[in-house]
Amino acid sequence: MLEQLTDVPSGVQGLRAIGTVSKRDYDNAFAPLVEDAWQAGDRMRLLYEFGPQFDRLTPAALVADAGLGARYLRLLDGCAVVSDRAWLRDSTSRIGAQMPCPVRVFTVAQHDEALAWLASLPARTVPSHRDIAAAYLGGTVAAICWFVSACTARLHRSPRFKGPR
Repeated sequence: MLEQLTDVPSGVQGLRAIGTVSKRDYDNAFAPLVEDAWQAGDRMRLLYEFGPQFDRLTPAALVADAGLGARYLRLLDGCAVVSDRAWLRDSTSRIGAQMPCPVRVFTVAQHDEALAWLASLPARTVPSHRDIAAAYLGGTVAAICWFVSACTARLHRSPRFKGPR
């Protein structure tokens, strides 16, 4: 489930992932957030929190995020991902390196610091179509590389794996 956070500074939008996050959650919580900002002509400073109650993202949720990315990348002044999960922190750092705006990863204990950082960001200009395309392609490649490495690591931990360890 995705829930919108209401206890965020003005100009910051927040989402909290709880349990399993599905495409329906993106359709019901994230897409309206993006649409509201788009319609109002507002910029987005997004806090995305994956706390201890978060379990997983479905493959369809990842596809929904990529689809929304084509729209919300143009609106983003910055993004803060809050999580203690190593795989989320690592994948966010890799994908964030491709983004046309600042992206930072914070621990759950740094939640308030993440909000303060987002609130302090200057307004950015709308990135060019070329910057958006480069970010989208680079982020997609980074996500695929992370997914392959995660699957490979899981395979190597499997008791059925017969290869070198």
